[in-house]
Amino acid sequence: MTCRGKLLLLAGAVVGLVAMAGPSFANSDIVEREKNPNLWPVTGGDFGLKRHSTLSDINKDNVDKLQMVWSQSSGALRGHEGQPLVVEVDGKPMMYLVSAWPNIVQALDLSDPDNPKEIWNYDKKTDRDISAVPRACCDTVNRGLSYAEGEVVFGTLDGFVIALNAKTGKEIWVVKHAYPEHGETQTNAPMIAENLVIAGFGGDEFAARGRLDAYDLKTGKLVWSKESNGKDEEIGITADSNKDNNRHDLTQHQGFTYPGDEWKRGGGSPWAWYSYDPELKLIYESNGNPGNWSPTTRCGENPPTQEGCNSGKWDNKWSMTIFARHVEDGTVAWNYQMTPFDQWDYDGVNENILVDFPNIDGKPVKALVHFDRNGFAYVLNRVTGELLRASKFVAVNWAERIDLKTGRPVKVYEHSPLKVGVNTQACPSAMGGKDQQPCAVDPKEPSKFYCSTNNWCMEDEPQQRVSFQQGTVYVFANVYMYEEKPGVAGRFKKFDVLTGKVDWDIPDPYPNWSGALVTDGGLAFYGSLGGDFRAVDRDTGKILWHRKLASGIIGNPITYKIDGKQYVSVWSGIGGWIGLPVTAGLDMSDKFGAIGATAMAKATGLPMIPQGGTLFTFREY
Repeated sequence: MTCRGKLLLLAGAVVGLVAMAGPSFANSDIVEREKNPNLWPVTGGDFGLKRHSTLSDINKDNVDKLQMVWSQSSGALRGHEGQPLVVEVDGKPMMYLVSAWPNIVQALDLSDPDNPKEIWNYDKKTDRDISAVPRACCDTVNRGLSYAEGEVVFGTLDGFVIALNAKTGKEIWVVKHAYPEHGETQTNAPMIAENLVIAGFGGDEFAARGRLDAYDLKTGKLVWSKESNGKDEEIGITADSNKDNNRHDLTQHQGFTYPGDEWKRGGGSPWAWYSYDPELKLIYESNGNPGNWSPTTRCGENPPTQEGCNSGKWDNKWSMTIFARHVEDGTVAWNYQMTPFDQWDYDGVNENILVDFPNIDGKPVKALVHFDRNGFAYVLNRVTGELLRASKFVAVNWAERIDLKTGRPVKVYEHSPLKVGVNTQACPSAMGGKDQQPCAVDPKEPSKFYCSTNNWCMEDEPQQRVSFQQGTVYVFANVYMYEEKPGVAGRFKKFDVLTGKVDWDIPDPYPNWSGALVTDGGLAFYGSLGGDFRAVDRDTGKILWHRKLASGIIGNPITYKIDGKQYVSVWSGIGGWIGLPVTAGLDMSDKFGAIGATAMAKATGLPMIPQGGTLFTFREY
């Protein structure tokens, strides 16, 4: 273990005793706020990331009367993949929002909900690291902030986690969490659970080594830190990990499933969303690809063959993995790797949604549902990690199926890139059947999910590795992406995770990169990168209302209620991996630009979509 690792463990042990000894004030604060349907207190609406609201004032009968009532500039042009929060502070309704880089935070007083008033804003001016901008693999995005116990907590692209006084905007604490020189950039919304601030970072394409950290909410001191790869003790794997499932070989691996010291650049960064079960006291995180995309460099076979590299010996543990971690110390209750020995960049970071099923195979199940980039929707028992279902939710040809007994995909080697300089076709593309854009579910119908999906395939040509340096580009593949069906880049669909069937879907010539919102008004909301914000009949998939916004939509809709009136808000502001060719001004004639995104951007007309980060808010008139 490194000196840094030993110091982190010692510091974590001391601070952890302090942090966990007292009552869970932050936790109870958030749980109480979740019970109030008029608020949007956490990123996904609740700890389980369901993005569901029981509000029904806006419904199928009156949604056609929805009109914009106000808008607010973010102060940044691009990359708004998050959502605001709506909470009460001393009885006053407040909205908090954070922009993409340079990560400006605004506090809006919603006492007059049709005419919000900004009471403070915060823009960190000192110690900024502009090198984070070119090291942000997939645009300078931000996915939101968190609130508890009078504190607003957020992350900056250049690696700071910052806690602000919710009333004044003054700094309470600032910690340096991610280091761009190591390839680490922070785009996720930190999660608050049990008086801890949980944060990860991105950087797999810049040779980062993935890590999840927990900080004390009141002081910012480090409580625990867990790597995604390396030795078991660094990851948090113990003798009790995975004891309640029989999915695959779970013996102690000591980290060496990368050849040589490749695990030091092993990727597996948890850069998107986190969920939490306050009863089980388990955090659910999932992480990204194992560093570089040229798979032979992650396989110790000589010569590398499909059979040898996919034998299980070189699974690049633990990238593309869902971790259930004990909140008090970060140790692993269970973990599950979706795409062992990855050959496609199927990041596993997508959200883990917590729902309870009254009956799966004859018994009630506390479940976790995960729509992965690899095109499969997984249902696991979130207590034990047992795999229950795995169904294709988009066109998939890289694997026949997921073996439910072993948990491993049955790969199709014809669609498995391996050899340097050899081009291989595969579906879905590296952007996945769904990227980070979160799905929504009504817990009263726990098998029915509303999701924006990508409908793209790719050609992938691995290249020779020419670098071993953290903080430099670490991809080494030429990737060309194209629509599976010409003219259809996105689909918004209602999908049953138990049957594997699509109830309905809505094709779109533009990519659908926004999150979803589902309400008891019989509606589902989502947005298109063409800028169209839509309300859909949950039962039929009919579009009942839409408005063209100022820029493409990659943000996530929320809803709240003040003074008897229900509101819906959403960010616009083109960006993300799919929008990067536009926001970065790339050459659209280079079909390999932005790791294949330029071809998709050009094919779908995204260069004609203007930039501009704006929050739009609607209500019924």
